[in-house]
Amino acid sequence: MSSGSKFRLVAIASVALLLICAAGMAEKPAPTTAPATVRVETDRIYVGDDWFARPKVKRPALPAEITKAFVIPIHGPITNTTFEAVQRKVIKCKSSGAQIVIFDMDTPGGQMGATSGIVRQIIDDLRDVYTVAYVHPQAFSAGAIISLACNEIVMSPTAVIGDAMPIMIIGGKLEEIPEKERGKFESATRAEIRMLAERNGHNQALCEAMITITMKVWLIRNTQTGELQLVNPEKEYRKIHGAPMATTRPAKGATKLAGGYWEYAKTIDTPGELVTMHTGEAQRLGFIVNTFNDMDALEKHYNITVEPVVLSDNWSEDLVALLTSPIVMSILMFVGILAIYAELHTPGFGAAGAVAIVCFAIVFGSHYIVGLAQWWEIALFFVGVALLAVELLLIPGFGVAGVSGILCCVVALLAMLVGNAPTELPWPDTEGAWDMFQTGAIWMMVAFVAATVTAMFFARYLPKVPIAGRLVLAAPEAPHTPPTTADAPILNITAGQVGKVTQTCRPVGKVRIDGRLVDAVADGAFIEAGVEIVVLRNEGNRVVIETKA
Repeated sequence: MSSGSKFRLVAIASVALLLICAAGMAEKPAPTTAPATVRVETDRIYVGDDWFARPKVKRPALPAEITKAFVIPIHGPITNTTFEAVQRKVIKCKSSGAQIVIFDMDTPGGQMGATSGIVRQIIDDLRDVYTVAYVHPQAFSAGAIISLACNEIVMSPTAVIGDAMPIMIIGGKLEEIPEKERGKFESATRAEIRMLAERNGHNQALCEAMITITMKVWLIRNTQTGELQLVNPEKEYRKIHGAPMATTRPAKGATKLAGGYWEYAKTIDTPGELVTMHTGEAQRLGFIVNTFNDMDALEKHYNITVEPVVLSDNWSEDLVALLTSPIVMSILMFVGILAIYAELHTPGFGAAGAVAIVCFAIVFGSHYIVGLAQWWEIALFFVGVALLAVELLLIPGFGVAGVSGILCCVVALLAMLVGNAPTELPWPDTEGAWDMFQTGAIWMMVAFVAATVTAMFFARYLPKVPIAGRLVLAAPEAPHTPPTTADAPILNITAGQVGKVTQTCRPVGKVRIDGRLVDAVADGAFIEAGVEIVVLRNEGNRVVIETKA
């Protein structure tokens, strides 16, 4: 054979080899490498010519025009402080009748306990509100899990999401979690991830592979329909044509699997790696549909016609958070109750009354700002206070007005512990709402008990302190002229005698001593009817008394 013939033969063989390789590549293209288009139809997400089935999940309906939108930023590490802030903001959104809540995600992750709390806030307290996680520019670890809890995930063009494996940090250093403990942590987290994926229509295998480093995920294609699926091939790899790990392969074409014939297209995740996707990858894998350059583009997409309320973290939010904390609230109520007691035992209106007003104004005002207190709850409380004032100052004894006033105050204060819309009853209907209600009720009870005990202590001992005694209401001075009749029964009453109150002393009332009904004035505190008393001194026209020890 001549050299020219040999050259032609080699050239023909080379061209044939190139054609064979090209045909092989055309047989199994990788749609996850820069698809031409990503478009959405009613039940499909198209990636080039192939498609993912669009999950059918139940989501809150969005109106054609959104007029009540809120943005909750989650920026930086996620801690218990983050959870408490999100909790207050979720209450604000719910009580304001939010139609959509956007979680602006930019976080490297954080504490699992705080993360679980935020997830529960989203799926329970905001279950009737459309929620969107806007990843801009990152949502790693706990941030990815919180994003999965939302009804929809959208991303900015350069965003990244994933890498959610539980880790342990001690003293600022990453520590290896023992195998058994890791299995326990991951088992609980994987169960939560599967629940979130099923709830919001995300691929379970892809989501689980974000937290489990030993998993593998394949992209497979239906050779008849072009449908794409992401699967964990641990059990089904032998049934997929072209599977890299298959020890035996079908002689012809693909093997029939659920829904038709499937073939291997691409490995998405292998053991030793965690699923972490940038925006393009997330789109090509059917994980997300929409991308937005900024918040303005997002608002336009959802037809938000008013400026969203951004519930950002600033000094005012921190101040309100401090004032609405159960401990600070109980301190304010303790001081307020004591101030009311002091005001009732001092002449006129003075500093104690002003202190009481300020304390309760802070309690209700701070709760109103975060959406915990509604206007009618505040009005109900002051109606109760007014009824109590009427009972104590104008009506003898203690009856309907007093009981009604106490009930009004108690109902208003308890209702303030529940975040509810103005048209809803203040009843805790979620686990998180019950926890908040119980914690607030306990601290409120502590404040009442502490104020009552302190008031009793002051009533007994404060009048006897030389300087402090000036703070309490002094007994009215006796008239300059004593009774004119020599047989007046009060003249025979002396200090130390014992009797019983027949008409409540506020501080003036009536007591019965040795069968005699006489006027009396309580020394330093009101004394209810029926209480036994002892006479301190006789002032001619009335006696000064105190409760019998």
